[in-house]
Amino acid sequence: MATICNHHVISCMHGLRENNYPQQQALERAGINPAVINNPTQRVHTDQVARLFKTVQETLDDEFMGFTQTHCKVGLFATMAELVSHCSTLGELLDKAVNFYNLVSNDIPMKLSRSQGSAVLSFQMTQPQLDPEHFMAEFWLVIWHRFPSWYIGQPIRLQETHFTFGAPQHRDELQIMFPSQLQFNRSANRLIFDAQYLDKPLVRSDQELATYVQNAPADVMTIPGADTTLEAQIERMIGQRHPDRLVFAPIHELAKELGVSSQTLHRRLKESATSYQKIKDNLRREVAIHKLVNERLSVEQVAEIVGFTESRSFTRAFKHWTGLTPREYCKREV
Repeated sequence: MATICNHHVISCMHGLRENNYPQQQALERAGINPAVINNPTQRVHTDQVARLFKTVQETLDDEFMGFTQTHCKVGLFATMAELVSHCSTLGELLDKAVNFYNLVSNDIPMKLSRSQGSAVLSFQMTQPQLDPEHFMAEFWLVIWHRFPSWYIGQPIRLQETHFTFGAPQHRDELQIMFPSQLQFNRSANRLIFDAQYLDKPLVRSDQELATYVQNAPADVMTIPGADTTLEAQIERMIGQRHPDRLVFAPIHELAKELGVSSQTLHRRLKESATSYQKIKDNLRREVAIHKLVNERLSVEQVAEIVGFTESRSFTRAFKHWTGLTPREYCKREV
Protein backbone atom coordinates (compact mmCIF):
# COMPACT_ATOMS: atom_id res chain seq x y z
CA MET A 1 0.00 0.00 0.00
CA ALA A 2 1.07 3.64 -0.39
CA THR A 3 -0.16 7.20 -0.04
CA ILE A 4 -0.99 9.83 -2.63
CA CYS A 5 -0.52 13.58 -2.40
CA ASN A 6 -3.49 15.86 -1.75
CA HIS A 7 -3.28 17.32 -5.27
CA HIS A 8 -4.81 14.22 -6.84
CA VAL A 9 -7.59 14.06 -4.24
CA ILE A 10 -8.68 17.61 -5.05
CA SER A 11 -8.10 17.57 -8.81
CA CYS A 12 -10.00 14.30 -9.39
CA MET A 13 -13.19 16.02 -8.22
CA HIS A 14 -13.05 18.71 -10.92
CA GLY A 15 -15.92 17.00 -12.78
CA LEU A 16 -18.05 16.98 -9.63
CA ARG A 17 -17.45 20.69 -9.11
CA GLU A 18 -18.26 21.49 -12.75
CA ASN A 19 -21.54 19.58 -12.49
CA ASN A 20 -22.48 20.94 -9.04
CA TYR A 21 -22.20 17.61 -7.22
CA PRO A 22 -21.20 17.83 -3.53
CA GLN A 23 -17.55 17.05 -2.90
CA GLN A 24 -18.03 16.36 0.81
CA GLN A 25 -20.41 13.49 0.17
CA ALA A 26 -17.97 11.91 -2.30
CA LEU A 27 -15.09 12.24 0.17
CA GLU A 28 -17.11 10.74 3.01
CA ARG A 29 -18.27 7.84 0.86
CA ALA A 30 -14.62 7.17 0.04
CA GLY A 31 -13.72 7.15 3.73
CA ILE A 32 -11.74 10.40 3.52
CA ASN A 33 -12.22 13.08 6.15
CA PRO A 34 -13.32 16.19 4.15
CA ALA A 35 -10.94 18.28 6.25
CA VAL A 36 -8.11 16.77 4.20
CA ILE A 37 -8.73 19.17 1.30
CA ASN A 38 -7.81 22.12 3.54
CA ASN A 39 -4.36 20.69 4.26
CA PRO A 40 -2.10 20.89 1.20
CA THR A 41 0.57 18.71 2.81
CA GLN A 42 -1.81 15.88 3.71
CA ARG A 43 -1.25 12.50 2.04
CA VAL A 44 -4.12 10.04 1.54
CA HIS A 45 -4.00 6.25 1.44
CA THR A 46 -4.35 4.66 -2.00
CA ASP A 47 -7.34 2.56 -0.89
CA GLN A 48 -9.22 5.73 0.04
CA VAL A 49 -8.22 7.50 -3.18
CA ALA A 50 -9.27 4.49 -5.26
CA ARG A 51 -12.73 4.60 -3.65
CA LEU A 52 -12.90 8.34 -4.37
CA PHE A 53 -11.99 7.84 -8.04
CA LYS A 54 -14.64 5.13 -8.31
CA THR A 55 -17.20 7.34 -6.55
CA VAL A 56 -16.55 10.17 -9.03
CA GLN A 57 -16.85 7.76 -11.97
CA GLU A 58 -20.12 6.28 -10.70
CA THR A 59 -21.61 9.66 -9.76
CA LEU A 60 -20.96 11.04 -13.25
CA ASP A 61 -21.39 7.65 -15.00
CA ASP A 62 -18.13 8.53 -16.71
CA GLU A 63 -14.88 6.58 -16.49
CA PHE A 64 -13.14 9.69 -17.83
CA MET A 65 -14.43 11.52 -14.72
CA GLY A 66 -15.70 14.62 -16.51
CA PHE A 67 -12.41 15.54 -18.17
CA THR A 68 -13.53 14.95 -21.78
CA GLN A 69 -16.19 16.27 -24.12
CA THR A 70 -18.02 12.92 -24.31
CA HIS A 71 -18.66 10.68 -21.34
CA CYS A 72 -17.10 7.22 -21.22
CA LYS A 73 -19.81 5.16 -19.54
CA VAL A 74 -18.91 3.05 -16.53
CA GLY A 75 -18.26 -0.49 -17.72
CA LEU A 76 -16.15 0.33 -20.77
CA PHE A 77 -12.88 -0.65 -19.06
CA ALA A 78 -14.45 -4.02 -18.20
CA THR A 79 -15.50 -4.47 -21.83
CA MET A 80 -11.96 -3.66 -23.01
CA ALA A 81 -10.55 -6.14 -20.47
CA GLU A 82 -12.82 -8.88 -21.79
CA LEU A 83 -11.68 -8.11 -25.34
CA VAL A 84 -7.97 -8.30 -24.57
CA SER A 85 -8.35 -11.42 -22.39
CA HIS A 86 -8.10 -13.46 -25.60
CA CYS A 87 -4.68 -12.01 -26.48
CA SER A 88 -1.47 -13.97 -25.92
CA THR A 89 1.21 -11.25 -25.74
CA LEU A 90 1.49 -7.74 -24.35
CA GLY A 91 1.94 -6.29 -27.84
CA GLU A 92 -1.29 -7.86 -29.00
CA LEU A 93 -3.07 -6.58 -25.87
CA LEU A 94 -1.91 -3.01 -26.38
CA ASP A 95 -2.77 -3.02 -30.08
CA LYS A 96 -6.31 -4.21 -29.36
CA ALA A 97 -6.79 -1.83 -26.42
CA VAL A 98 -5.60 1.17 -28.47
CA ASN A 99 -7.91 0.26 -31.36
CA PHE A 100 -10.81 -0.27 -28.96
CA TYR A 101 -10.56 3.12 -27.26
CA ASN A 102 -9.93 4.91 -30.55
CA LEU A 103 -13.15 3.38 -31.89
CA VAL A 104 -15.35 4.30 -28.93
CA SER A 105 -13.94 7.76 -28.17
CA ASN A 106 -12.34 10.68 -29.98
CA ASP A 107 -11.34 12.40 -26.75
CA ILE A 108 -8.05 10.61 -25.98
CA PRO A 109 -6.63 9.29 -29.28
CA MET A 110 -3.94 6.69 -28.58
CA LYS A 111 -1.09 5.23 -30.59
CA LEU A 112 1.36 2.36 -30.11
CA SER A 113 4.56 2.58 -32.15
CA ARG A 114 7.97 0.94 -32.21
CA SER A 115 11.19 2.86 -32.77
CA GLN A 116 14.86 1.85 -32.43
CA GLY A 117 14.20 -0.96 -30.00
CA SER A 118 11.70 0.98 -27.90
CA ALA A 119 7.92 0.78 -27.66
CA VAL A 120 6.07 4.11 -27.43
CA LEU A 121 2.51 4.30 -26.13
CA SER A 122 1.30 7.86 -26.68
CA PHE A 123 -1.87 9.94 -26.50
CA GLN A 124 -3.09 13.51 -26.42
CA MET A 125 -6.16 15.08 -24.87
CA THR A 126 -8.29 16.41 -27.74
CA GLN A 127 -9.57 19.22 -25.51
CA PRO A 128 -6.89 19.73 -22.85
CA GLN A 129 -8.72 22.76 -21.46
CA LEU A 130 -11.22 20.32 -19.94
CA ASP A 131 -8.35 18.86 -17.89
CA PRO A 132 -6.92 22.08 -16.40
CA GLU A 133 -4.79 20.38 -13.72
CA HIS A 134 -3.77 17.50 -16.05
CA PHE A 135 -5.32 14.92 -13.75
CA MET A 136 -6.75 12.79 -16.56
CA ALA A 137 -3.51 12.84 -18.53
CA GLU A 138 -1.59 11.55 -15.52
CA PHE A 139 -4.29 9.01 -14.61
CA TRP A 140 -4.40 7.63 -18.16
CA LEU A 141 -0.63 7.20 -18.11
CA VAL A 142 -0.93 5.38 -14.79
CA ILE A 143 -3.59 3.01 -16.14
CA TRP A 144 -1.56 2.09 -19.22
CA HIS A 145 1.56 1.44 -17.22
CA ARG A 146 0.00 -0.49 -14.32
CA PHE A 147 -2.57 -2.63 -16.17
CA PRO A 148 -0.07 -4.06 -18.71
CA SER A 149 2.52 -4.55 -15.92
CA TRP A 150 -0.04 -6.53 -13.92
CA TYR A 151 -1.03 -8.63 -16.93
CA ILE A 152 2.52 -9.81 -17.63
CA GLY A 153 3.26 -10.31 -13.94
CA GLN A 154 6.18 -7.89 -13.72
CA PRO A 155 6.73 -4.12 -13.60
CA ILE A 156 7.43 -2.59 -17.00
CA ARG A 157 10.63 -0.59 -16.53
CA LEU A 158 10.06 2.78 -18.15
CA GLN A 159 12.85 4.50 -20.03
CA GLU A 160 11.10 7.87 -20.37
CA THR A 161 7.73 9.39 -19.52
CA HIS A 162 6.57 12.43 -21.49
CA PHE A 163 3.97 15.02 -20.50
CA THR A 164 2.39 17.70 -22.68
CA PHE A 165 2.41 20.20 -19.79
CA GLY A 166 5.11 21.91 -17.78
CA ALA A 167 6.64 20.48 -14.61
CA PRO A 168 3.99 20.80 -11.85
CA GLN A 169 4.49 21.40 -8.12
CA HIS A 170 3.99 17.68 -7.53
CA ARG A 171 6.87 16.76 -9.86
CA ASP A 172 8.48 14.64 -7.15
CA GLU A 173 5.26 12.64 -6.93
CA LEU A 174 5.37 12.00 -10.68
CA GLN A 175 8.92 10.72 -10.29
CA ILE A 176 7.60 8.10 -7.85
CA MET A 177 4.60 7.28 -10.04
CA PHE A 178 6.71 6.95 -13.19
CA PRO A 179 10.27 5.94 -12.21
CA SER A 180 12.07 7.01 -15.37
CA GLN A 181 13.42 10.11 -17.10
CA LEU A 182 10.60 12.67 -17.03
CA GLN A 183 10.17 15.05 -19.96
CA PHE A 184 7.75 18.00 -19.86
CA ASN A 185 6.21 20.29 -22.49
CA ARG A 186 6.36 17.53 -25.10
CA SER A 187 4.07 17.11 -28.11
CA ALA A 188 2.29 14.07 -26.60
CA ASN A 189 1.98 12.15 -23.36
CA ARG A 190 4.12 9.03 -23.74
CA LEU A 191 5.28 5.89 -21.99
CA ILE A 192 8.56 4.68 -23.53
CA PHE A 193 9.94 1.25 -22.68
CA ASP A 194 11.98 -1.60 -24.18
CA ALA A 195 10.12 -3.14 -27.13
CA GLN A 196 11.01 -6.61 -25.85
CA TYR A 197 8.20 -6.24 -23.34
CA LEU A 198 5.73 -6.47 -26.23
CA ASP A 199 6.66 -10.13 -26.68
CA LYS A 200 5.97 -10.98 -23.02
CA PRO A 201 3.16 -13.51 -22.52
CA LEU A 202 0.02 -12.62 -20.56
CA VAL A 203 0.09 -14.68 -17.36
CA ARG A 204 -3.20 -13.81 -15.63
CA SER A 205 -6.22 -16.12 -15.53
CA ASP A 206 -9.77 -15.11 -16.41
CA GLN A 207 -10.67 -15.24 -12.72
CA GLU A 208 -7.76 -12.98 -11.80
CA LEU A 209 -8.85 -10.55 -14.50
CA ALA A 210 -12.43 -10.55 -13.23
CA THR A 211 -11.19 -9.71 -9.73
CA TYR A 212 -8.89 -7.01 -11.10
CA VAL A 213 -11.73 -5.34 -13.01
CA GLN A 214 -14.04 -5.59 -10.01
CA ASN A 215 -11.45 -3.87 -7.81
CA ALA A 216 -10.52 -1.22 -10.37
CA PRO A 217 -9.17 1.36 -10.04
CA ALA A 218 -7.62 0.14 -6.75
CA ASP A 219 -5.14 -2.29 -8.33
CA VAL A 220 -4.48 0.13 -11.20
CA MET A 221 -3.03 2.61 -8.70
CA THR A 222 -0.61 0.19 -7.08
CA ILE A 223 2.94 1.20 -7.87
CA PRO A 224 4.79 -1.83 -9.33
CA GLY A 225 7.10 -3.23 -6.69
CA ALA A 226 5.20 -1.54 -3.84
CA ASP A 227 4.58 -4.91 -2.19
CA THR A 228 8.28 -5.08 -1.32
CA THR A 229 8.37 -1.80 0.63
CA LEU A 230 8.97 -1.63 4.36
CA GLU A 231 5.36 -0.55 4.89
CA ALA A 232 4.10 -3.58 2.98
CA GLN A 233 6.41 -5.87 4.97
CA ILE A 234 5.03 -4.55 8.26
CA GLU A 235 1.44 -4.89 7.05
CA ARG A 236 2.07 -8.54 6.14
CA MET A 237 3.67 -9.18 9.53
CA ILE A 238 0.63 -7.74 11.30
CA GLY A 239 -1.78 -9.69 9.10
CA GLN A 240 -0.02 -12.96 9.90
CA ARG A 241 -0.22 -12.54 13.68
CA HIS A 242 -3.90 -13.44 14.05
CA PRO A 243 -6.40 -14.68 11.44
CA ASP A 244 -9.52 -13.02 12.88
CA ARG A 245 -8.43 -9.68 14.32
CA LEU A 246 -5.67 -7.09 14.19
CA VAL A 247 -2.94 -7.58 16.77
CA PHE A 248 -0.26 -4.89 16.93
CA ALA A 249 3.06 -5.84 18.48
CA PRO A 250 5.25 -3.15 20.07
CA ILE A 251 7.52 -1.53 17.51
CA HIS A 252 10.65 -2.92 19.18
CA GLU A 253 9.36 -6.45 18.50
CA LEU A 254 8.77 -5.61 14.83
CA ALA A 255 12.24 -4.11 14.62
CA LYS A 256 13.73 -7.29 16.07
CA GLU A 257 11.86 -9.43 13.51
CA LEU A 258 13.15 -7.18 10.72
CA GLY A 259 16.69 -7.40 12.06
CA VAL A 260 17.10 -3.67 12.79
CA SER A 261 17.04 -1.43 15.85
CA SER A 262 13.92 0.47 16.90
CA GLN A 263 15.68 3.76 16.06
CA THR A 264 16.56 2.51 12.56
CA LEU A 265 12.99 1.36 11.95
CA HIS A 266 11.60 4.72 13.08
CA ARG A 267 14.04 6.52 10.78
CA ARG A 268 13.31 4.34 7.75
CA LEU A 269 9.56 4.77 8.19
CA LYS A 270 9.99 8.53 8.47
CA GLU A 271 12.06 8.55 5.28
CA SER A 272 9.14 6.75 3.59
CA ALA A 273 6.73 9.51 4.77
CA THR A 274 4.94 7.18 7.17
CA SER A 275 5.08 5.87 10.74
CA TYR A 276 4.03 2.80 12.68
CA GLN A 277 0.98 4.70 13.94
CA LYS A 278 -0.05 5.63 10.38
CA ILE A 279 0.32 2.01 9.28
CA LYS A 280 -1.85 0.86 12.18
CA ASP A 281 -4.49 3.52 11.45
CA ASN A 282 -4.56 2.63 7.74
CA LEU A 283 -5.04 -1.07 8.48
CA ARG A 284 -7.69 -0.38 11.13
CA ARG A 285 -9.65 1.90 8.81
CA GLU A 286 -9.62 -0.47 5.83
CA VAL A 287 -10.51 -3.55 7.91
CA ALA A 288 -13.23 -1.58 9.71
CA ILE A 289 -14.83 -0.36 6.48
CA HIS A 290 -14.79 -3.89 5.05
CA LYS A 291 -16.32 -5.44 8.16
CA LEU A 292 -18.99 -2.74 8.50
CA VAL A 293 -20.02 -2.51 4.84
CA ASN A 294 -19.35 -5.96 3.37
CA GLU A 295 -19.88 -8.22 6.37
CA ARG A 296 -22.46 -6.00 8.12
CA LEU A 297 -20.93 -6.57 11.56
CA SER A 298 -21.95 -4.39 14.49
CA VAL A 299 -19.88 -1.41 15.62
CA GLU A 300 -19.02 -3.28 18.80
CA GLN A 301 -17.80 -6.35 16.92
CA VAL A 302 -15.70 -4.29 14.51
CA ALA A 303 -14.20 -2.24 17.36
CA GLU A 304 -12.90 -5.42 18.96
CA ILE A 305 -11.60 -6.84 15.66
CA VAL A 306 -9.52 -3.74 14.88
CA GLY A 307 -8.07 -3.50 18.38
CA PHE A 308 -10.18 -1.09 20.41
CA THR A 309 -11.23 -1.98 23.94
CA GLU A 310 -14.44 0.05 23.73
CA SER A 311 -16.72 1.07 20.89
CA ARG A 312 -16.72 4.78 21.84
CA SER A 313 -12.97 5.04 21.26
CA PHE A 314 -13.37 3.25 17.94
CA THR A 315 -16.20 5.60 16.90
CA ARG A 316 -14.06 8.67 17.68
CA ALA A 317 -11.15 7.24 15.71
CA PHE A 318 -13.35 6.27 12.75
CA LYS A 319 -14.80 9.78 12.58
CA HIS A 320 -11.30 11.23 12.64
CA TRP A 321 -10.32 8.96 9.73
CA THR A 322 -13.41 9.44 7.56
CA GLY A 323 -15.38 12.45 8.83
CA LEU A 324 -18.33 10.18 9.71
CA THR A 325 -19.24 7.87 12.56
CA PRO A 326 -19.40 4.16 11.66
CA ARG A 327 -23.21 4.21 11.63
CA GLU A 328 -23.30 7.35 9.47
CA TYR A 329 -20.84 5.77 7.05
CA CYS A 330 -22.93 2.60 6.76
CA LYS A 331 -26.07 4.66 6.02
CA ARG A 332 -24.22 6.32 3.12
CA GLU A 333 -23.39 2.90 1.69
CA VAL A 334 -26.97 1.57 1.78
